[in-house]
Amino acid sequence: MCRTCCEYLQISCKCPSQGTKVGYAVPCCRNALDECDPCILHQGCSIFDNCKTCNNGTWLAKDDFYIRGRYCTSCRRGWSGGDCLTCGEVIQRPHGHVTLESYPINAKCEWTLQVGKGATMELRVSMISLESDHSCRYDYVEVRDGDSLTSPVIGRYCGDESPSPIRSSGNSLHIHFVSDGYNNDDGFFATFQEVSGTKSINIEYFCNNTYILSGDSKRTCQKNGTWSGSQPLCVRACREPKVSKLVRQKVLKYQPPSRKSPVHKLYSASIQRGTEADTLEKAFPVFGDLPPTFHHVYTSIEYECVSALYKHSGSTHRTCLKTGKWSGRHFSCSPVCGKLPSASPQNFTEVHWPWHAALYIRLYNSSPLMKDQRWQLVCSGALVNQHWVVVAAHCVVEPGRTEALSSDDLNVVMGKHYLSDLRENKRLQDIQIAQILIHPDYDPYVLDSDLAMLKLVDKARISEYVSPVCLPYRQGGEVIAKQAFLTGWPVAGQHRAHTDSEATRTGLIELADVVKCERQFSKHNVPISITDNMLCGRQHPLSLRAEDTDSHHAWELLGLVSFRYDLQGCNPDLYTVHTRVSNFKNWIETNIT
Repeated sequence: MCRTCCEYLQISCKCPSQGTKVGYAVPCCRNALDECDPCILHQGCSIFDNCKTCNNGTWLAKDDFYIRGRYCTSCRRGWSGGDCLTCGEVIQRPHGHVTLESYPINAKCEWTLQVGKGATMELRVSMISLESDHSCRYDYVEVRDGDSLTSPVIGRYCGDESPSPIRSSGNSLHIHFVSDGYNNDDGFFATFQEVSGTKSINIEYFCNNTYILSGDSKRTCQKNGTWSGSQPLCVRACREPKVSKLVRQKVLKYQPPSRKSPVHKLYSASIQRGTEADTLEKAFPVFGDLPPTFHHVYTSIEYECVSALYKHSGSTHRTCLKTGKWSGRHFSCSPVCGKLPSASPQNFTEVHWPWHAALYIRLYNSSPLMKDQRWQLVCSGALVNQHWVVVAAHCVVEPGRTEALSSDDLNVVMGKHYLSDLRENKRLQDIQIAQILIHPDYDPYVLDSDLAMLKLVDKARISEYVSPVCLPYRQGGEVIAKQAFLTGWPVAGQHRAHTDSEATRTGLIELADVVKCERQFSKHNVPISITDNMLCGRQHPLSLRAEDTDSHHAWELLGLVSFRYDLQGCNPDLYTVHTRVSNFKNWIETNIT
């Protein structure tokens, strides 16, 4: 209903539409008869989009904020006045810049630029985007040669074409900006630099927010009266997202929005001649070269992991948007867990398990101060990510104690398959231990919560021979598996002699109720205390081949060997107690992240 807004009517005016008196001052609009009608209320603060907070009155007599020109209680940064439509300042320095972004309608701004006495200045408008008009009657920037609105006019500018450099006759320039009540665009950006006849003048350019400088960032006034380099531009661009060395990326050439995109609708009505691509290229031009690692708007990047040993998270295709940000989510690659080498043997007892870790302890033959020492293989562990290995806690403590051994006396070797494998073997990774975490509930007498974590000094390098195992799918819960594979090392001095040519031992075990363990141990007069943190298993009477299982199966870590008892020899019917890893999933994940 509001046609053209007019000044507020004074007290005791009448509403033409009702013929009644109005006992207060009120902003009004013109009605259908082109009369100022105070009964058609002005929308008030809603049109002042620079308001940070508004006066939302009822237009009663007590609400005099319109008369006082106080529509807004506070303004956006850089704006002032009761309607938040005023901006500008006095800038007194040898060089600087003037920026106006996202301006509202009906705005009025003034800047006074002053350099040193006796000097002049040069003003360069590097970006301008205002409502276009051949006479610049609506939204415009007016530059005057002096320090006020009464100074001589140098020029009035609008549209999106930057004017030539503007030179002052004295040490001041006055900039006056005006916008009307309709369209508004991006604004303008200008720099100024003091100029004198004796000094070498340098100008340094930069861009604000989502704009990137294309061209020379510094230019010098030369003796022949010209500037070195070329005029730079501020263009919208995106900084290339940082990715790790595990990511392979491909930058796709700038592509304007296609007919299938919603943006096409904005321009389809103006297409008369030429191809759609020609028209869209004009709508979304690409200006100049960009610094390294920056890309123009609508440039796309495709991502993939460098190896099948890694899985990705995030978006595989990202596009630079006009906001200066990339579409989608950050792309990263992490090792695939529970994946066996592609060329694994058919018999699982011969498989090289890439997460199998060999734990060594340093043994001193006499005094620790002497150099006579050796390393002995004592336990197996499992790599759960590139930085952490989980082992049974009893492997890294003294018997009957809960304090961890010194990390200097322990070492982890990854990629080991044969006892005879030497450290010079390129497949092996000999890694020192930085930290040992014993589970806080570990009981050395009952061997409850028999679990520890070893943090590696250097992260394990992922290869066909080294990769992590998956943790159980969830914390706790019933173990529904009836059988599992057990892998470990033959330990010197137990059961029989072994040779260095022996490989890791892998066998199929059947999982049983822990009550069976308890009964068997009791039958042989070996008292034990079974807890919910334990699993019970023994050698499976059958063997299993690769074709009997899903080759794409992701292997999970179910347990760690905790304790067993021996009679005379290794009886396959005897049960072994394992630490139930699923009960400690949350504790493990909390420490490795």
